Amino acid sequence: MLKRGLGVCGPPYGEDSPLFLRPVGEQVMKNEIAIAIISASSALCGVLISQAISLFQTHLSRRHERQKLLRAKYEEMTFFFSDSFEWIERLNNCSARSALLSASQNLAARKCLVLCLLYFPEFVGIANDYIKATVSYYTLVSSSYIDGVPATAGGQAIAHNKKLYYEAVNDLFRIKADFEQLIELSTDKYAKA
Repeated sequence: MLKRGLGVCGPPYGEDSPLFLRPVGEQVMKNEIAIAIISASSALCGVLISQAISLFQTHLSRRHERQKLLRAKYEEMTFFFSDSFEWIERLNNCSARSALLSASQNLAARKCLVLCLLYFPEFVGIANDYIKATVSYYTLVSSSYIDGVPATAGGQAIAHNKKLYYEAVNDLFRIKADFEQLIELSTDKYAKA
């Protein structure tokens, strides 16, 4: 069956003319193809949008989990740093060579450094400086200690090397204060979760 335009098909009208007679089946087929293309495009767009939303939610979830991990590790690092202060008192109160040797390393400070190396690179420099200051302090106290003298290791260090002792203590506490200041300045960055 032929579909007629407004006029009679003749020589002045070509195939591109809206008045050109076309078979009805061809027009229906073009409409069905257009509908199929639109439907497929809509389905693809729906899938792409849902995948994009899913990826975005996964990204947000991972970022939140990482922030929670960093907060937990930040708290752990600060607790180790705080625990490292007890080492100074323990070292100063040593009254035997064996106790002095058992206090040779500030384990809490070293654990703090490990966490800095793994999670907080901006703290590595100050953490290393703090470890070096504790080693210098230990070296001064242990080298000043003499068995048999009725005084603690810290007391003997002051008695034998008063000037060096106060220089080492001041250096240690200056670095400790710098470390505490960096922790305080970075709290907003790591404490949110």
